[in-house]
Amino acid sequence: MKWTKPFLAISIRSKIIILCIISSLVPLLLIASFTFIYLSKAIEHKFSDTTTNLLSSINWNIQTFVNDVEGISKLMLSSRDVQSFLTYNKDNFKEIYRLQTATRDFAINMTNNKSYIRYLYVGSPQRELIVTNQWDALTNDNIYGAVTHSRWYSQVDDIQGRGIWLNSDEFHILKTPDLLLYGKRLNNLDTLEPIGLMIISIDRRVFDDMFRDINKPANGNLLILEQDRLIYYNAQTGMQNPLNEQDLKVISALPDKGTQIQTIDGEQYVITFDTNASTQWKVVSMIPFNSINSEIAFIRNLTIGLTLVAFLLAAGGAFLISDRITKQLTLLTSVAWKAARREEIEGIHFKEKDEIGRIGNQFIRIFRNNSELTDKLMEAKLKEKEAELIALQSHINPHFLYNTLNSVYMMAEKIGAKNISKMVMSLSNIFKLSLNNGEYITTVGNEIEQVKNYLEIQNIRYYGKFDVEIDLEPGIEKVSMLKLLIQPLVENAIYHGIELKEDKGSISIRGRMNESELLFEVEDDGVGFDPTIARPRGYALKNIQERIKLQYGQEYGIYVDSTPGVGTKVKLVIGIMK
Repeated sequence: MKWTKPFLAISIRSKIIILCIISSLVPLLLIASFTFIYLSKAIEHKFSDTTTNLLSSINWNIQTFVNDVEGISKLMLSSRDVQSFLTYNKDNFKEIYRLQTATRDFAINMTNNKSYIRYLYVGSPQRELIVTNQWDALTNDNIYGAVTHSRWYSQVDDIQGRGIWLNSDEFHILKTPDLLLYGKRLNNLDTLEPIGLMIISIDRRVFDDMFRDINKPANGNLLILEQDRLIYYNAQTGMQNPLNEQDLKVISALPDKGTQIQTIDGEQYVITFDTNASTQWKVVSMIPFNSINSEIAFIRNLTIGLTLVAFLLAAGGAFLISDRITKQLTLLTSVAWKAARREEIEGIHFKEKDEIGRIGNQFIRIFRNNSELTDKLMEAKLKEKEAELIALQSHINPHFLYNTLNSVYMMAEKIGAKNISKMVMSLSNIFKLSLNNGEYITTVGNEIEQVKNYLEIQNIRYYGKFDVEIDLEPGIEKVSMLKLLIQPLVENAIYHGIELKEDKGSISIRGRMNESELLFEVEDDGVGFDPTIARPRGYALKNIQERIKLQYGQEYGIYVDSTPGVGTKVKLVIGIMK
């Protein structure tokens, strides 16, 4: 723009003076006109951020607490003693007493360090057990019958084994009313058939302990609601009486997350709310609107005073420091450009009379030290990767095993143990190929040969449980590659796919080559898994991934695709060695 040209043409010293005056004077004039709007927004953001962070902390604590309770339920479900106690159907009183004692001890052990647990109950049509942390009286001798006839039991049964937080208003197991219940159907670990249910009762005091160390807003109130039921209320200096039914309905009708201004009990409040995803509890912070207005007035007056002082200081200081700043500023810019282009900085020295001079000299020292450290770090990383690659392939000494297996093979041949001699010979071939004259580079042919020997051993071990199909592109056998990449994938296919399958399975190994890379596929029709829930297991896959990226680059690696009940396909993509 035309009006900026005269300004750009003046000296840096003059620019600093002008900018200091404008940057001080203009905000002062603007604040006088727009202070209310500006500060209202600032305070709104402040309270919004503060309460949002507060609710996030509370939500995190609630989620940690929920995870803790769910962890206890999973441990109870996985206990063989609990499983046997609920399903044992023989008239052996001694065994029943043993299982009951073991289950009670296990439940007590689970709840000893959990002061918030009021009781832990497990029950089935055969028998039931309840462990309480206090001397509470029971309301019913047949708890299981009472529970199964309740309305919310159908909720527990409908979700088929997942836990659910329940409203305890419908009935009480103890004569002392419960606050919160966590219910879960227990399934047989082997058949997944339902065998009973578990209930964990939570004392209200858990929330007092949970929020004791959280910084709460001044004059604010914290609430936790389950739909329109108030399950926790922590009043500060605001409302001193519990919310009436109408106010609870107003708050429970709010969306899952956000901030609104509502009139509660005749007074305006800034209400910030969030909903826990696991329990659907709504966590609510209520701050009186008057406390926000008082802070706005204080900050407005303080801002005006500080702005006036800042303008006077800036106008006077601009004349005093502009000249000193600009002398070495140009030199500092030059050094920064050289550093950005990683050029050598030689023959430059700042006068350390002010901060810019000290910063400039320190910047030069840091840049030089950083350049030296970068070079040393790169050298160290290269040496470290070389050492890792050697270490990964030097876990065992194959010479001793290879020679020993040959001796075992000859002994098996003498006594006519054909399967033993066949397995020993295959294992001997595996070690011979693994040795590979001390080299970590082999050929595709040797790698496939090693896989064949491994599959032969496993097929003998599993009595022919799987068929194998190997399809290699002609001419690929002589191509060089990193050794021990395909065999661990075949091993995973057997142990995590075929072994878990009831009937006979199959494994397909395919190899192809294009101009720049080798592509191998190991596919099985085993049990598979859901990639969105589980991750591929095993140290071997991680080991292979690291070795591939170390040898070939970050663009290469292994890729797993699996479908439950259908099978798993693992792709191995590596470069072609020159």
